[in-house]
Amino acid sequence: MKAVAKVVLLATVAVATAGSGGQTALAQYTPANTGNWGTEIPAKDIDPAIRVAADALGLIRDTRLVIGQVNLLEYVGSGTMVDVESATPGRQIEVSRFSYAVALQIPASRLDFEAAGTRTVRVVKKDRAWNEEKPGINPSASTNAAYRAQAIWLMPHAAVHAAVLASARKCLDGKPCEVPLQIGKEDGKTVLTTSVNGQTYKTTLGADNRPERVEATIALPGGASKKVVSMYSGYRNGQSLGQTALDKFHSGTYWPGRIVQEIDGAKVLDITITEGWSNPFQIFPEPELLAKAK
Repeated sequence: MKAVAKVVLLATVAVATAGSGGQTALAQYTPANTGNWGTEIPAKDIDPAIRVAADALGLIRDTRLVIGQVNLLEYVGSGTMVDVESATPGRQIEVSRFSYAVALQIPASRLDFEAAGTRTVRVVKKDRAWNEEKPGINPSASTNAAYRAQAIWLMPHAAVHAAVLASARKCLDGKPCEVPLQIGKEDGKTVLTTSVNGQTYKTTLGADNRPERVEATIALPGGASKKVVSMYSGYRNGQSLGQTALDKFHSGTYWPGRIVQEIDGAKVLDITITEGWSNPFQIFPEPELLAKAK
């Protein structure tokens, strides 16, 4: 998001340039394990099946072959969705622009979509949620923090990131801990089952070793727990021959060309991805900071 006031801008620049020599705010240019960008995990320290999946997504970086330098991800596209946070969910709506940005090292997310000329922005940061009129403008409280926080780990890069940490016996904050992890086969496909904050996520890898399906039973707005399945297809990167490249930074990250999500078998999301941004310029200032910026 663009800084909208001086106080936000200063906070943004301080984070973006710390240890990076003033370069663009890309995590791969920041020092390892500083607390700003999360924990780096050597690829050699994790299970081979998870290592293959991380490599297939382009998450293993630099000559040290570490995972954790790509942890800000933004999926951009258009399509249809059912707004499960609306007062009367159930109707499919056309979405002219869909942007979903996640920060795995916090964790946090910002969903920013436009439908019928109306823009909606929804944020979660750890256990707090709020809405914004536009990114960084006029925040208002939301009670849907739990749902938004759980939804982060349904995304393909997030699911593999969680499996990487579990395999390395690390919590989300990088501290040592034992996280449930199972690696098996179903119908000839590799299946990774792990836990994030006590919530179980099951990731099925396709023939290309990238997530084709991530599922979990999570509590939706309103309190009902239902099975949510996210399906991914048509992965491309920034060098795709004969196709429009999705990786806008041309950094070798692979992005799904299509995202389809179902809740208890009913389709609630069908988005064609047109842009994928790895480590974009994204920040998540708390509402109190945004209020001071007015």
